[in-house]
Amino acid sequence: MGILFTRMFSSLFGNREARILVLGLDNAGKTTILYRLQMGEVVSTIPTIGFNVETVQYNNIKFQVWDLGGQTSIRPYWRCYFPNTQAIIYVVDSSDTDRMVIAKDEFHAILEEDELKGAVVLIFANKQVSCSFFSSIK
Repeated sequence: MGILFTRMFSSLFGNREARILVLGLDNAGKTTILYRLQMGEVVSTIPTIGFNVETVQYNNIKFQVWDLGGQTSIRPYWRCYFPNTQAIIYVVDSSDTDRMVIAKDEFHAILEEDELKGAVVLIFANKQVSCSFFSSIK
């Protein structure tokens, strides 16, 4: 019965697809976030050289999620992936205060790209330290 309703609603409303880019500096946690979305659990990862792409299904929306490497030498190639992108998840390593200015500059450069003018943007502040940690230090 449930399959019947799923097929009926899919035929009425159709399945939609969205292309999402996960961007940020190297070691920000982009790949971990991608696999957490896709598999629902945290997995051990290695630095991404190039990209990872996974499909994440939510109801009748299929997200094609592209995790692009964030090393300095790879960042200029991000623009090759900008066409047809509906959303950007920009991941910032909150604990990497030494490179916060670089992360800001890269983010501002992304916002200036014509091919991303209509894209939705989420800034994901990753690796935040718990407030209770600071309150326990005197």
